[in-house]
Amino acid sequence: MQAVVLAGGRGTRLRSRTGDLPKSLVDVGGRPLLEHQIGLVKRHGIERILILVSHAAEQIVEFCNQRDNWGIDVRCVNDGAPRGTAGAVLSVLDLLDDDFLTIYGDTMLDIDLNRFKRFHEEHKAAAATVLTHPNDHPQDSDLIETSEDGMVSAFHPYPHDPGCYYPNRVNAALYYIRKQALSPWRAAATPLDFGKDLFPEMLRLGMKITSYNSPEYIKDAGTPERLDKVCADFESGRIARASLSTPQKAVFLDRDGCINVDHGHVDRPERLELIDGAAAAIACFNRAEYRTIVVTNQPVVARGNCSVRDLQTIHNKMETELGRCGAFVDAIYFCPHHPDRGFVGEVEELKIRCGCRKPSTGLVDVAIEAFNVDRSQSWIIGDSSTDAALAKRSGIRSILVETGAGGLDGTYHVMPDYTVSNLSKAAKFILAVHPLLLRSASDLTAHVKPGDVCFVGGLSRSGKSFLASAIAEVLRGRGLETQVLALDRWIRSGADREPTVLGRYNVDQIRRVLSRLAEVRSRETHDLPFYENLSRISHPRSEQITISPETVLVVEGTIALSLSDAVLGGRSHTFFVDVDEELRRTRVMREYLRRGMDRESAASIYSSRQEDETPIVLASRASAKHRVRLQEIEPIEAV
Repeated sequence: MQAVVLAGGRGTRLRSRTGDLPKSLVDVGGRPLLEHQIGLVKRHGIERILILVSHAAEQIVEFCNQRDNWGIDVRCVNDGAPRGTAGAVLSVLDLLDDDFLTIYGDTMLDIDLNRFKRFHEEHKAAAATVLTHPNDHPQDSDLIETSEDGMVSAFHPYPHDPGCYYPNRVNAALYYIRKQALSPWRAAATPLDFGKDLFPEMLRLGMKITSYNSPEYIKDAGTPERLDKVCADFESGRIARASLSTPQKAVFLDRDGCINVDHGHVDRPERLELIDGAAAAIACFNRAEYRTIVVTNQPVVARGNCSVRDLQTIHNKMETELGRCGAFVDAIYFCPHHPDRGFVGEVEELKIRCGCRKPSTGLVDVAIEAFNVDRSQSWIIGDSSTDAALAKRSGIRSILVETGAGGLDGTYHVMPDYTVSNLSKAAKFILAVHPLLLRSASDLTAHVKPGDVCFVGGLSRSGKSFLASAIAEVLRGRGLETQVLALDRWIRSGADREPTVLGRYNVDQIRRVLSRLAEVRSRETHDLPFYENLSRISHPRSEQITISPETVLVVEGTIALSLSDAVLGGRSHTFFVDVDEELRRTRVMREYLRRGMDRESAASIYSSRQEDETPIVLASRASAKHRVRLQEIEPIEAV
């Protein structure tokens, strides 16, 4: 494969930095920009490079000679007068390979060119493959639209029609091109530009162009301000970390109820409304270098409520609204299927059981392959038990947000790792709180050994589940097999409860289970119950766990410390989570309000729990070896 570098520009806007140097020789991190580009293509096995020069051509030629052409076949060709990007390439058509990579001389980039090349080769019928990426200002960018099969269907130069929504896919000025496709323009008048002139003309003639979407780093360094940003990104390591040859951290986001208000089935753009703070949260993930990937079930397509093209328009609106707030998502994966039949206008071929409908892992698996995602650094965030089940099946940490369904759907009897009020709080938790929480959990569990049991107690809504999940993460990171047992699984059904907090739990059964699990002699599988908050019904045998004598159990619940004597032999570690009472009251009130209670009823439950729960739980605090305060997890909010 051959690479063509377009290095003939005058670089007028960079004159204050470059002086008489051509802009391709501007310094980035102690090396000329051109050298970064040549190093990139050489690392990917491309050893024939054609550099098209014009302004200050002799300086570029001399620079290449000084480097002995980096030990590969580097040839500089002066293309004469300015011809535009496409015009310059057309002027050397006879020197080009059948397929070649085109790089603009003023771009700093670190792209996995092997992935890009494979994609181009898989689409043999395409005249060219254009690398696209999202950005945080699509409203003033030239955008590319694709059809359902991934082929470019339109180029939308800025300014855009305010009544139209386009996908946030920006031409990144990196192309794989088939030489044969350029033949009709061999004698075309110049200047001629790829993005503005040649590619749109190809589409008009029925030629195929594919879009390769990538989140990797490629930025124009053609102005002082842009150059400063590129240099800062290089020095920080951000450019190298963005390459898909490096494992990426990702946040997988559900759509309805997490990013946008859940109005039921969103079947037209008018019904899509972003949740307050969602765009700002996604922008935080963007800045923190998380790949933001939407994975969503959209049965509206199978039900016949809207077509795939209609759904694309809905997603275009979402990307437009996010872009107006300086945020973007790297990709959107959706499942159009729905297994249940009987809807008027339903699409027969989509009424199937598939591997992509959540909680099946198909969408996540595809995204992990496409973005080289490291599961251990990633998160799944959603508003339903479906998302929690998806996370568990995918081996990725989960956060449940209390917007939308808020986990009260009861579809799957799965408990999330963490629960916060909304996507904004999820971003705060992941980026600011979680690292501190893990550090605390690491210090607290320094003496935990295989087969030990950790008891995490405290008042309701104090942060016990946060600490328990963090302890489990830390221990697993040390190579210890760990299982979290949330005692809320053993809450009795509403009609079967007895007085006080102990009467709300099936204490006898919990003791039997803990004694049995703590004394296993071989690897065993055990059934666990599940308590459904909204219906107040207990479901026996809803989930299974497998443990061995080496498994560390993390037992979490309001009455956990009252039961720590169920494990004998000095193998237990006890933790009590303290919390500011006003903060706890706010959380308790919010929990019952979201379950549909009015404020008076919620306040009544809080008061009664103060009488029959708080004294018993606080009395157990004396048995704790460690007392922990996690108030920083979430600030007090108005209810």
